[in-house]
Amino acid sequence: MDFAAAVSTVATAVGIVKDLRGIEQGLDKAEMKARLAEILSTLADVKMALIEAQEESREKEAEIERLRGSFALKEKTIRFNGFSMLAFEDGTPRGMPFCPRCETVDGVLIHLADARGSDCLCPQCKATYSRVPRYLWER
Repeated sequence: MDFAAAVSTVATAVGIVKDLRGIEQGLDKAEMKARLAEILSTLADVKMALIEAQEESREKEAEIERLRGSFALKEKTIRFNGFSMLAFEDGTPRGMPFCPRCETVDGVLIHLADARGSDCLCPQCKATYSRVPRYLWER
């Protein structure tokens, strides 16, 4: 349930309360209890909807922060020999390149890792690359 549905449910509960206030003298105890149970059920639905909406909001905020970090890192990269790589301040390549598949398909920057021989492996998607340039991480 989203925010709009939660607001609609609250409006329903408020409407029931207004009805009760206007006709409370004409209701017997059983009818009053039934109406109160309906209100409590509606408010429980609202509470669950707001909890779900809050969790969804947290997940979206986390994804936004992850994307901001990814974009910040992307600004510090250069293209070299077909790979995106970090660069030193003078623009020379630094460290291991990023996985082209993860960068293109998933939009994330994952450093390749050394594998057997001269190959490199992406620890995320498991893609293997040959003849990968490797550079110093620090000077």
